[in-house]
Amino acid sequence: MRVAKLPVAAIPRARTTLETEGIWKAVVDRDTERILGVALLGAEAGETLTTVQTAMLADLPYTALRDMIITHPTMSEGLNLLFAALQD
Repeated sequence: MRVAKLPVAAIPRARTTLETEGIWKAVVDRDTERILGVALLGAEAGETLTTVQTAMLADLPYTALRDMIITHPTMSEGLNLLFAALQD
């Protein structure tokens, strides 16, 4: 298992709206690179969660969200940062 953590304050949109409280966390299977689950705590988390849910239902690897071009500045753009922070 691999875990990624990102403070909401690191997301550009959160800084522009001054809603920087919270943390995002994701768990990824080491072998399949599939997203096992996420916990998104912070502003607009529910809307961003739908993007992750779609990736999970489509059985996409986490790299699909890490490398996806996402509109700037949006909270969903934080998914690029979250999955780039994946650690062993």
